[in-house]
Amino acid sequence: MKSTISLITAIAFSLIFLAACGGSTADYLRQGDTYYDQGQFVEAIAEYTKAIESNPNYVAAYTHRGAVYNARAEWDLAIADLSKAIQLDPSQADDYQNRAFAYLAKGQFDQAISDLVRTVELNPKATLAYANLSWLYVHKGQYDRAIEAADKALSLDPRVYDAYFNRGTAYYAKGDTKKALADMNAAIGIIPNLAPAHTYLGKIYIYNDNITGAVDEFSSAINIDPDLAEAYKLRGFAYIALKNSSNALADLNRAIELDDSDSMAYYYRGHLNNSNQQFDQALGDFNKAIALSPTDNATSTAFDPFRTDPGGMYLERAIAYRGKQQLTQAVADAKKAVQLEPNSATAYVTLGELLIINSQLDDAFHAINQAIALDPNIPEAYFNRAVAWEIMAQTSKDMSYYDQSAADLRKVLQLSKDPDMIEQANQGLRNMQSHGYID
Repeated sequence: MKSTISLITAIAFSLIFLAACGGSTADYLRQGDTYYDQGQFVEAIAEYTKAIESNPNYVAAYTHRGAVYNARAEWDLAIADLSKAIQLDPSQADDYQNRAFAYLAKGQFDQAISDLVRTVELNPKATLAYANLSWLYVHKGQYDRAIEAADKALSLDPRVYDAYFNRGTAYYAKGDTKKALADMNAAIGIIPNLAPAHTYLGKIYIYNDNITGAVDEFSSAINIDPDLAEAYKLRGFAYIALKNSSNALADLNRAIELDDSDSMAYYYRGHLNNSNQQFDQALGDFNKAIALSPTDNATSTAFDPFRTDPGGMYLERAIAYRGKQQLTQAVADAKKAVQLEPNSATAYVTLGELLIINSQLDDAFHAINQAIALDPNIPEAYFNRAVAWEIMAQTSKDMSYYDQSAADLRKVLQLSKDPDMIEQANQGLRNMQSHGYID
């Protein structure tokens, strides 16, 4: 998978070419600058080193050599030189900005933020510093600050596509998909081949039920970057929604091939295998997904319908176990799903259904009633409870349970849009009427 650092503004190494001071020290600096301009970094470093040896307090030599070390991705050496330059002269904004770039590359985000904040204090028109601050704030989960920094960058230069992308990412994380959509489109308007922006557009389209539009955006991202695992994974998800199993499977296989550490790619493929009643393959995928996921579901406070979903993984694995008639394991997984997702009506519905199959009616009623308490408009809960009431009537010979079963089936007819469920509910009512159990 492409490194996320490719999304960051490539900070220009703003070398400060000081006026000649005379003497050999300045000559070394000028020769180093010539080598730098020619891309001869080793030779440039040698000349800057001579300048430092000639004058250990020569700020420009540390500044320039630090910039070359950045260009060579020698981050620790860059940080050391730029820190020395800042120690000797703390008034140069570019030294902080270039050191921030090295910190950022090392994943030391707090240090990078501190340096970029100092950069804009010294130079309030440092557009790229604001753009990079917005990226860093997004990755720190400080979305309001990210938006504020991006606003500042765009007020200085409305063509900074990174600022649009970063601000759109922050808006998406806050659940404002309308503003996120506008910013991603603005970023693409400036840089049409910005694959991550197309990927975000696809996610927003799925959220807004525009599945075919989402497929088009993920396809655009893949055409730009054929190794973008995220786009394959999400296009696979979209194909599942479109009931295109073959394309979904191909995309999810490719996503896993590119990034075998993404738990949600296994989860989506497991769901697809469940749908196709390939329960052994589904179990393998869910086992892998769960192994790669955190042990709880509180992994992020940001809005994201596609975030890691351990509760859903256990619930889907329960369905796979049910398909293999391994009811003990199925019930255990459904209970784990409820533990992870205590506010999920769907989890309680599935648990209730499995408990009915496992002849644990008292527990089943408790689970189904909890589902209805969480979501009184979920037809599956009423359907499963109708089944449980009918079993109670048959086993206890108490005909009054049929009235309660019929009441739940009528509720299904009010709520459901699923033709198969509606037909089953009608059939259940007809059967009870034909036997004289209900009027």
